[in-house]
Amino acid sequence: MRSDRTSWLWLTVWLVFPAVATWTSFTLQWWPQVLYPLSKVVLVVAPFVVWRLRSVITASRQAGVKKTGGLWGLISGAVLGVVIFAAWQGLFQGQINGDAIAAKLTSLNLIDHYWSVALFIAMINSLLEEWYWRGFVFERLKERKLAAVWVVLLGGAGFGFHHYFTLIVYFSLPITLFFTFATMVAGALWSWMRSRGVSLVDCYISHLIADVALLWIGWQLLGGTHVI
Repeated sequence: MRSDRTSWLWLTVWLVFPAVATWTSFTLQWWPQVLYPLSKVVLVVAPFVVWRLRSVITASRQAGVKKTGGLWGLISGAVLGVVIFAAWQGLFQGQINGDAIAAKLTSLNLIDHYWSVALFIAMINSLLEEWYWRGFVFERLKERKLAAVWVVLLGGAGFGFHHYFTLIVYFSLPITLFFTFATMVAGALWSWMRSRGVSLVDCYISHLIADVALLWIGWQLLGGTHVI
């Protein structure tokens, strides 16, 4: 019984750790140059420690990496991209102020290199997030013998929740809540794909396509003039 409680406690830690890390390092700006990259290291290393693995190949297989044609990733990513563009055109274009994003990029001297930096970060960040959420956390949820619907919902909720603390820095509360919910839905979709036996690689492809669509919206918020 004690072992079972400990397992649930650790599962809760893995579900909320990214949110706490983002809140402290990004929202509160507590030593962001230290805590933020350190939190990303934890995302990478945690599966190896918990699964007691030393081989990247073995860890990848346990996380759901397998041979794929990429069709699931391309189709789901395209659908998400269309939904994102439609939401932008129909709901948010002209309603969101991009000044906070511009100020942040300017302070980092990145605004004149928007696309090159943004695409690089998106490729790395989406890979880390899929490795952690749809690889590690998904498998930890499955190990608790939860019904598939709870694995999908909890995986999506945890994934979306940690984005709240990034979004609230740049947007109003209503828009932040909407985007957070949308991110939860996307996370649930990718968790559902994994529950259907889809490769983690497809989840990454889909995630990356969705991120590129969001980057295009970010570019629009900056005036659509930063092309490097």
